[in-house]
Amino acid sequence: MNLYVVRHGKTIWNDEGKVQGITDVPLTDEGRADAKKLQELVKNLNIDVVISSPLSRARETAKILVDSKLPINTDDRIKERDWGMNEGADITSVDKWDCWDVILNTKVQNIECIQDFMYRVSDFIEDIKTRYKDKNVLVVTHSAVSRVIYYLLEKIPDDYNLSRINIPNLRIIEYKL
Repeated sequence: MNLYVVRHGKTIWNDEGKVQGITDVPLTDEGRADAKKLQELVKNLNIDVVISSPLSRARETAKILVDSKLPINTDDRIKERDWGMNEGADITSVDKWDCWDVILNTKVQNIECIQDFMYRVSDFIEDIKTRYKDKNVLVVTHSAVSRVIYYLLEKIPDDYNLSRINIPNLRIIEYKL
């Protein structure tokens, strides 16, 4: 199985440096235009299955990437992490060390704890590995989900702090499973 993971295009809150989480913030015109630039590259990947987060910024990105030529399946397990009371806050105001440390597993201000979040993403990965074992699968999701997928499949970073992983918008990361 070839798994291609893409973080959605830019949103207003990306530009403003705000925590998005499960708040359904739409793509900007720039986010749409940048996704359109990746269409040809995605076309050459011979995608069989497209799975997106149900949030509109990911669904719209997926639709643009495959030029509406494949159905977009949605899965709640790859919805962005719930950042609780921090949604809409300046991203620098969130203590990313505590919130991303798998060992600490901090649950403050109603943030979805990292171990629960990792469990739902891991469940998604195990499911698609079985269901689509001989397919090329495109997953369009969010920064936090992409970080967890990277950690689960690459086992990096080894200090268990996922805040060290940087996933830019519209970068295609390929995994062979």
